[in-house]
Amino acid sequence: MSRRSRGFTLVEVIVALTILAMSILLVTRAFLILLQVTNQGGNVTVASSLAVRVLEQVRAGPESQTTSAGWITQFDAVANQGPTAFGPPFSNYEYQVIVNQVDLSNPSLPQEIVYPCWLTANPPAGCSPGPDHSDTIKWVTVRVSFRGQQLAQVSSALIREMYRRP
Repeated sequence: MSRRSRGFTLVEVIVALTILAMSILLVTRAFLILLQVTNQGGNVTVASSLAVRVLEQVRAGPESQTTSAGWITQFDAVANQGPTAFGPPFSNYEYQVIVNQVDLSNPSLPQEIVYPCWLTANPPAGCSPGPDHSDTIKWVTVRVSFRGQQLAQVSSALIREMYRRP
């Protein structure tokens, strides 16, 4: 009988099955990595959304006031918070609010603090005038973590007496 009519040898079958098994393992591993990356991306998206939500809640305190006195009272009440856990269904997420107050009339501010020229006590020539203010600004940063790993951070500024109200 010729070799062709006898079929495959045991060694050939074992080699073919080994190659097939390795290919299946590699495809499975790639699929699992893809699932991990997709899950992490979803966590970052949720964390970013939660961070914006908390930041807007902090900003809503002063901005929802109808009088300047109410604005100033709420502005002065903005303070550091956290870490604080979110309620269900986001109980694996927690947030922290960090507030840095800056007196803009201070001439020795570090150069890395960048803000609009109209916020300075003596705006340079050519600077468009902005709203009247009392030279106090709060940089509010919200950090959101998922199971202890920080995934998102958003920041905004609140200016004392930014909006004049009756």
